[in-house]
Amino acid sequence: MKHFVVMILVLIYHSVLGQNFFNETQIRPVIGTRNYTEGLVGLRSAGPIRINGSVLLGVDVSNKKIPLVLSFHRDWHIDYLPYNEWNAQLGNSIRQTWIENHFFLSYKMKNKISIGLGFYHMKHENIGHHLQSSALRDYKGILISVSKKIDWLNVELRNKISTEPRFGLLLDRDLYSVALTYSFNNWSEEENIKEENNSRFSLNCLLGTRFFSTENLQKLPTEDFDKLGISPTVGIELLDQRSNFSFNIEKDIWISLNGGSPFRELKGHMNSTFIGFKYHLALKNGHHIRTGIGYSMIRDFEKMGLLVTPSPYNLEGLSIYQVKGIGITASYELFKNTDIELKHTLPIRSLDEPLFNPTRFSAGIIYRAHPK
Repeated sequence: MKHFVVMILVLIYHSVLGQNFFNETQIRPVIGTRNYTEGLVGLRSAGPIRINGSVLLGVDVSNKKIPLVLSFHRDWHIDYLPYNEWNAQLGNSIRQTWIENHFFLSYKMKNKISIGLGFYHMKHENIGHHLQSSALRDYKGILISVSKKIDWLNVELRNKISTEPRFGLLLDRDLYSVALTYSFNNWSEEENIKEENNSRFSLNCLLGTRFFSTENLQKLPTEDFDKLGISPTVGIELLDQRSNFSFNIEKDIWISLNGGSPFRELKGHMNSTFIGFKYHLALKNGHHIRTGIGYSMIRDFEKMGLLVTPSPYNLEGLSIYQVKGIGITASYELFKNTDIELKHTLPIRSLDEPLFNPTRFSAGIIYRAHPK
């Protein structure tokens, strides 16, 4: 009887909506990042505000006839533990993990603004959960979102109303997050061409890799590094096509694992953020020379090992990023939208950092993409 009822419902569903409904329904992959302050409901880490960046993957389901989007997004954040005299006996380089699932329904309004409602499930684990089995791991609640699509990029403010295990409302800072996502095939090609022709600004996605020397990196007697470190690079570039100036946010991440080591699973990790401006000089051959300057922040696994007390260094303001300074870049467009770029960071505040550290100098290949 139950199967018969299901069959009848399916037949009614098909007859009401028709085959065109399914032909115009899209399931689109989503990639991006979600950024939020580190803290739980009613419980925050000591020290300065720390912002976590998570890798986000998901799917969006939508139909041209209905102004609704059904989304499932999942993001991951892994934080690493430095190797120093305090934790050398732990034999583990992972400090904590944050994994969140967001399931929500969004309503598309005018001007590419959407509002959404759904629920979330977050799992947080650190050493405390393995020392005390009763420590809280799972957090659940209601998810509210407001988003604006800028060119191909979806900028979304999300807020969580925590219901389990603690109650938390809108005023809790750690319940807010900002997601930057790209949904594949989200507009037709004609709409993209029309917008590009009428827009003064161009929003580009930067993808590439940088190469740097690992010669000066410290290591244990049984460890070894490749001669060159290779760090993937991602970024966003907002280009003013009249002045040829752009505002750039770029991030490089390098990780070196320690296979089979009884001492530490991670032997090298650097996380570099560049925020600044670049000038795009057009040449007669149709290519460009680009120069840039901005603020550079580097989180260095090796420097984190110096975060002990008492310390011979001034640790103030360096617990999250151990090198802060001026980032300088210069590049030449060798192929269309593909640059060979040089980059260096001159330290202003740092933990025992020389002015010209060869590790901070890199040569890279950067591709400028404009997703559709």
